[in-house]
Amino acid sequence: MNIFKKIKWFFQRGRRGWADCDCWDMHSYISDMMPGLVRKLKDSYGCPSEFYDKEAKNNECHKWHEILEEMAQGFEAAKFLDTCGYHKWVDADKGKKLEIDMEAMENARKKMERGLELFSKHYLNLWD
Repeated sequence: MNIFKKIKWFFQRGRRGWADCDCWDMHSYISDMMPGLVRKLKDSYGCPSEFYDKEAKNNECHKWHEILEEMAQGFEAAKFLDTCGYHKWVDADKGKKLEIDMEAMENARKKMERGLELFSKHYLNLWD
């Protein structure tokens, strides 16, 4: 990779929060970034009132944390699908061949859709 482009992108991110290269494969960039951001919210000081469980001492926001984890896993599933992680090598007559693990692909698709549904539903609750 050209060092001058990396420097340019570094300054673009510092100035405007994103770089030109982030737009070229935006879904991949977002899928890389979001799990960490969403999980970081588990370390915050509170949660939306609808998820506050006053009976769960020292873990009052456990319901919110579960939702955040599902969101994070949804973005990880999107990355798994994007990188074709559902391919697997299997033994064949003349060595190995690449096959699609349909179960893994379907599980990832469901996890992604659930995570994105929760992300959309709770978008305005993503604060620290």
